[in-house]
Amino acid sequence: MDVAGFWAIVEGSAQANADLFERADWIAETLTSISDDDLVDFQDHLDDQTGRVSHWLVWHAAVLIMGGCSDDSFSRFRAWLVGLGRDAVDAVAEDPDRLADRPEVRRLAGRHWRTWAEEEYPEWEELEFVAVHEYERRFGEDSLIYDAQTSRTQGGGPVPQRAQETRWDLHDPAESSRRLPRLAAMFPQTDPVQAHR
Repeated sequence: MDVAGFWAIVEGSAQANADLFERADWIAETLTSISDDDLVDFQDHLDDQTGRVSHWLVWHAAVLIMGGCSDDSFSRFRAWLVGLGRDAVDAVAEDPDRLADRPEVRRLAGRHWRTWAEEEYPEWEELEFVAVHEYERRFGEDSLIYDAQTSRTQGGGPVPQRAQETRWDLHDPAESSRRLPRLAAMFPQTDPVQAHR
């Protein structure tokens, strides 16, 4: 499966249903009909696309939007970004402040996260594990798709290391306004005690 095939499945799920749980079920059903190699490819592409938005500035954006963001929440946030589609990932990878243009983000502005409906949360845990579960269904609960990914890349040379990122205080309003001005204006930082998980 090439990356276009991956996006056809992810974006096809959005055309089939708006609800993230229903979309995950649609993807799960679609994955049952593809080959083992394509299933591992799907996971590779998911990892690649979430990796494109796995950096400190995107995490800062998640902190602003959600009022805080743990490691696990950031993983689910990146899966949610992928669920928005290829154009969204391209835009956010280039400039995370462009999340301010997304209606899914704009409707959260000015509201405490405790008032959000479940379907409004910018997280999609089910997408993270849909191929994992299909792989386990095929090969047993002790079989991990991550092992299949590793075995395919062995012998292909050293794995490239990510460049060391410059980091800053994600809860500093001045840093927020400087680095993500539009999101910082939409989601002003308040008492950290009120932060989301």
